[in-house]
Amino acid sequence: MSNYQYQVGGSLSSNAPSYVERQSDIELYKALKQGNFCYVLNSRQMGKSSLLVRTKHRLEREGFKCTAIDMTNIGSENITSLQWYKGIVAELWTGFKLLNKINFKNWWKEQESFSYIKVLNNFIRELLEVQFPEDRLFIFIDEIDSTISLDFSVDDFFALIRFCYNQRAINPNYKRVAFAIFGVATPSDLIKDRNRTPFNIGQAIELKGFDMQSAGALAEGLKVKEGNSQEILKAILAWTGGQPFLTQKLCNLVTNFSVQVTIPPGTEADWVEKIVRSGVIERWESQDEPEHLRTIRDRIERSCKYTGRMLGIYQQILQGFAVKTDDSREQIELLLSGLVVRQQGLLDVKNRIYQEVFNLDWVEKQLAALRPYSQSLEAWEATQRTDESRLLRGQALKDALIWSLGKSLSDLDYQYLAASQALSKRETENALESVEQANYILSCARRNAKKESKRHRIWSGWTTVTALGVASFAIFLRLTGLFQGMEWDVLDQFFRLRPLESPDPRIVIVTVSETDITQIGQWPIPDRVLAQAIKNIKARNPRAIGLDLYRDLPVEPGHETLVEIFKSTPNLVGIEKVVGSRVAPPLVLSQLGRIGFIDIVLDSDGKVRRGLLSVQRQQRVYLSLALQMALIYLKAEGVNANQIEENRYQFGKAVFQPFNANDGGYVGADAGGYQILLNFRGLLDNFQTISLTDLLNNRIAPGLIENRIILIGATAESLNDFFYTPYSKSLFGAAERTAGVVIHANLIGQILSAVLDGRPLINVWSKPKECLWIFLWSFIGAALTWRLQSLQAIACSILLAYLGLLLIAYLAFLQGWWLPVVPPIVGLVGSAIALAIIINKQLEKLQLRLIFERILEESAVSPTASRIAIEYLKQSESDKNQALIKQWMSNRR
Repeated sequence: MSNYQYQVGGSLSSNAPSYVERQSDIELYKALKQGNFCYVLNSRQMGKSSLLVRTKHRLEREGFKCTAIDMTNIGSENITSLQWYKGIVAELWTGFKLLNKINFKNWWKEQESFSYIKVLNNFIRELLEVQFPEDRLFIFIDEIDSTISLDFSVDDFFALIRFCYNQRAINPNYKRVAFAIFGVATPSDLIKDRNRTPFNIGQAIELKGFDMQSAGALAEGLKVKEGNSQEILKAILAWTGGQPFLTQKLCNLVTNFSVQVTIPPGTEADWVEKIVRSGVIERWESQDEPEHLRTIRDRIERSCKYTGRMLGIYQQILQGFAVKTDDSREQIELLLSGLVVRQQGLLDVKNRIYQEVFNLDWVEKQLAALRPYSQSLEAWEATQRTDESRLLRGQALKDALIWSLGKSLSDLDYQYLAASQALSKRETENALESVEQANYILSCARRNAKKESKRHRIWSGWTTVTALGVASFAIFLRLTGLFQGMEWDVLDQFFRLRPLESPDPRIVIVTVSETDITQIGQWPIPDRVLAQAIKNIKARNPRAIGLDLYRDLPVEPGHETLVEIFKSTPNLVGIEKVVGSRVAPPLVLSQLGRIGFIDIVLDSDGKVRRGLLSVQRQQRVYLSLALQMALIYLKAEGVNANQIEENRYQFGKAVFQPFNANDGGYVGADAGGYQILLNFRGLLDNFQTISLTDLLNNRIAPGLIENRIILIGATAESLNDFFYTPYSKSLFGAAERTAGVVIHANLIGQILSAVLDGRPLINVWSKPKECLWIFLWSFIGAALTWRLQSLQAIACSILLAYLGLLLIAYLAFLQGWWLPVVPPIVGLVGSAIALAIIINKQLEKLQLRLIFERILEESAVSPTASRIAIEYLKQSESDKNQALIKQWMSNRR
């Protein structure tokens, strides 16, 4: 026995005695020497890596520079494109032994501005032009199929290989580099873009199994006692079909088994068969070491999408059918598994070992495991094929038929599927007739129920009940303050829509504008200038003078003169601020009791809608400037206030009563002091005015001041004595504000015109009346819905009612009444919607009941069709209605 060594698994070294040189060795060597791009793509354990090692060694012996990159060493899972390309460059760096020539870290940093594929190309150019300017370079890439599982595209990598070959016409240096790739894949698996693939310019190297001529060297290790080594090798190849891994394994088994065994001449084939069966085929799953057969099995099973079809094709081959090659995905996967091989345009099992291990029994077991109906088939067969309940129906039958396409199934499979199809056809024909009748019964029942339900009107009491419910809800929302802002907006809109009133003939405003301040040259206005202005007014016999300018401190020059004017003008009233941060009045006017406060009440949105007439502080009652002015004027007219009851006063033609916290649209407002709702006359344009400059220069129209109330106040925007009012509305830009003196003039005018002219104040209803008002509109909405029922008619009538509500509220406002608007609208629309929902639910339930009864009437004639019709009815209804139908059916039983 010789010391000859066989290697089972892994790459054979370049000098391994058991290496078998095949035609592919010669083809690959010659092609690379010619500078061709070569690719060796085949199934596993066909000797690709050993071919790589042998060819690389041969080229290196001839003085060429070679390196091999194992792509599994770079990785394919949880790796970025940066790491992948950097790994390839690093492999080239180490493979070509450049550790002491190139500082890899610095070189890579210099490439940061380039794409990864450009960096790889730069490194190849570095190799060709700098490091090896005269040498030929060969780059071998093994396990190329690992790129398929990368999370990113590597089309650029393969395109670079093509680029290197195309670039030879431009840069001759590229003629000195050649590539060879090895792996278990097809070109289309590796690159998707066919326009950039290098495979159409490369040379495929086909790996075939060993034959007696090429494998003759293996016989050296098979020289056993009395045995004929050539016959033994021939027997081995008959079993392995020349498959490299299996051939090496069998040779090794024979060698180990024959150490103390004598093989008589002529018994070599039998002896090899015993070794094959005992050492490979029997219990193959447990003794398949190194792994080979399990690798084939696992690849087939892992091809989930194609497993069934692959097994079907393989089954046909085993059964002796001629299966032509067609390059389908299933055939490609089967070829890559190594189980079959192409032979003259047909597929065939690669060798006898595969045929024994992966036999028909194995295929049928695999198909049974894949078969989606295996349990049903076995149960059907157990009943002598009489139990039709075990046959496939519906989607299960469709799935089974799709699964069976392209497979060579057993007779039992075909009989089972045929019986299932026949049953399905009979049931479909019977069901079609019942379904048609059921659809007719259901459609007639629906049509009749719809006609009958239209004549039905729900209980009229629902109108009141709905109106009460919705009105209560609207009132509750109003009490929470939810509608307060909207009610204010409606009131403001009414003010803006109201026709303009003529200027108040009793009031004149002396305006202090920016121009006046510029002319005077000082602010505050010096006392001397103010004294002269009052003197000019006084000379024209005004009814009352209101000084809406703070004078708590002297403003020299002219203070003494101003004090004398204050003392000598009995109808002059100064101002103070008494709420919040206080501002003292002029001392002399305070001593004379001719003071009025100018505090203004602001709502939460910053607008002025209320006027403050008086407040009480520390047992003392303070009157506002507006009230003081009005009292002086009315006293001259001989009009005095009479108290009717607590806090209610009869004043000429008007009755004044204080604002309450929840009046009108207000909810929980601050009602401190004696407040009234402001009934604005308008802005500054609605009052007679004269500028301070014209007053000082006596440019005054005759009779303008005589017997009138004169208000002196600032209208200069820089003084910031401005407030938002109902007239402050702007869609674009800042809203217009009103000077404080104009607001005081409005309040004065409101009091005077109400007392003397009967101009209405802003009045509100009591809470019970407002609740009745809200209920009335809620009832209208519900009544319209109950009466009309048509959705279009209801919508039109509600719109008209809504417009009518707004018109009534506006007309009432013109008469001095602030009526609720938002809560009634909510009640009107809400009750209409609520009752429409109730009506719809009631009619829906009625229709459902009528349909159900009509179907049951047909059950005596067509029970099956009626049952189907009821099921159709249930399927078309909600869960709640389905429960109702079930209840009705149980009641009838």
